[in-house]
Amino acid sequence: MMRDFQVIKSSGDKQAFSHKKLEDSLRLAGATDGLIYLVLRKLQGQIFDGIPTSEIYRKAHFLLRKELRSVAARYSLKKAVMSLGPDGYAFEKLVSEIFRAHGYEVQTGVMLEGYCVQHEVDVVGKKPGHEIMVECKFHNEPGKICSVQVPLYVKSRFDDIANKRRQQNAVSEIAYEGWIFTNTRFSSDALKYGTCANLRLVGWDQPDSKNLKEMIEKPGLYPVTALTGLTKGQKDILVGQGIILCTQLAVRSDLISQLGFTAKRTEELIREIDDLCLLSHSKNP
Repeated sequence: MMRDFQVIKSSGDKQAFSHKKLEDSLRLAGATDGLIYLVLRKLQGQIFDGIPTSEIYRKAHFLLRKELRSVAARYSLKKAVMSLGPDGYAFEKLVSEIFRAHGYEVQTGVMLEGYCVQHEVDVVGKKPGHEIMVECKFHNEPGKICSVQVPLYVKSRFDDIANKRRQQNAVSEIAYEGWIFTNTRFSSDALKYGTCANLRLVGWDQPDSKNLKEMIEKPGLYPVTALTGLTKGQKDILVGQGIILCTQLAVRSDLISQLGFTAKRTEELIREIDDLCLLSHSKNP
């Protein structure tokens, strides 16, 4: 058992180190009891008072990567999503894939007429009798929080669009719904207002269920930035070419060969993708 330490969160706040929280995060990533024991034992002499939580993550990820790449990829999911930056375009594509996995026809970067003015909407999803409008707030630094101002202005924009839609389709029974996605968190006031205003707010771990982490993991929508077999430069190339998901890369052997991979490294990369997706389905039946 590790001794009591204070750790420093990405926000700069201090909190007591939680042995259980670290163990749970490893287990949620798919690590077996034996692998968890190995990682915790090796970390014992490396944790010190005042250590940043990001450093604990880095050390744990290094140990996981040496043992099982697919678990390391799953463990690094939050960082992988943040690495989709620096702008929010790739994050919008990831969110669109979440809705596509739920049976929506989706478009990104759509200009929609409002009752008063025109608006650009990050993601529009449609099902029979149902249309969603999604605002994506991407942050490439940990600790950033979406304040109440975000749902306040998003609500006014979506209402303007919905009013125009209802005017054009007066006899239809289409339900319009507004969503906001962020890869970090919302403030308590933002969440309170979102609930009151009938907006769906989805953060990394907000709400407790059907949050962003869960929406990525359950259908196995892992971004290519999670793969340990790729360099940062290679990941940037793929994202720049619109390859956001591991499953998209798995069927593009031409792109893998363009990255200069040998047959052996290509096989290792495909195996990591397969193991990652298999692990997702085994953890989320």
